[in-house]
Amino acid sequence: MNSPNRAAWETIQFLERAFAHLTPIAQRRARRRLSKADSRNVDALPYELLVFEVCRRFGLRPEFEPSSGEQTPDLRLFVANQPYFADVFLTNRPAKTLINFQGFDGYEDSGEAAKKIADTLAEKAARYRRLDAPLLLFVASVGHDVGMHDLETALYGTTIGELSCAGGLRVDCHKDWHPHGLFCPPGRNARHRHVSAVIGCDWFDSSARTGRRLQCVVYHHWHPDVALPMHTFGQFQDVHFLANASGQFAPAVTGTPNLVMSTTSDPEVNWGPYSTDRPW
Repeated sequence: MNSPNRAAWETIQFLERAFAHLTPIAQRRARRRLSKADSRNVDALPYELLVFEVCRRFGLRPEFEPSSGEQTPDLRLFVANQPYFADVFLTNRPAKTLINFQGFDGYEDSGEAAKKIADTLAEKAARYRRLDAPLLLFVASVGHDVGMHDLETALYGTTIGELSCAGGLRVDCHKDWHPHGLFCPPGRNARHRHVSAVIGCDWFDSSARTGRRLQCVVYHHWHPDVALPMHTFGQFQDVHFLANASGQFAPAVTGTPNLVMSTTSDPEVNWGPYSTDRPW
């Protein structure tokens, strides 16, 4: 396939490499899915291939669309000898929040984006709660400025920055007053403990026109049935929680902010900080 656009060409090469690493059976399934896709779900398969290939490069031995009883999550990964199932979904800002003011597009959001993410995460957590291995959920942001702050609010009821300023969350957080907080309350009574982590991802075109870059943050459950080891996903940031003497769960963030990895045909993974004034 040819394209005058280098970024598009690099993305096609990356996805072709991912497809080549699928088993023949998985390739046939992927072709069937793509042939039946429409405008509502055509983007799902490329993002699943993205996560598959990234996990392969991290040595996690991914299996594409594995069967587990009557269910077929998107992936099965292995961290050392511990299997994890994984599911990928795309999210964007709800259409009702989008506005146009004097010719400029924007949005007015009173928590609708976070609620949309939380509802989808809760549905997937419930659907896969009986799998015989812990679950990882990948959330890919696609368009309209939905981002990590919306995902953090969906998971914890507020952003990590706000939690850090407040000293963390108490065990009685969000009982009545907050509509979000998928993992609340913290501690042993937390919900969805079979979900070891939620990984938020932004896959975007570099403004340097050198291909797409991937930024992810790994949000760990504060009291999972099976913990996901730190640094499982390369150099991406890990957010985990530590209980302190005052009974609060305070966030701890490891890794470099704004660090992204390349997603090109180059088999070597390249890392670097990314900003609008210093793209690469």
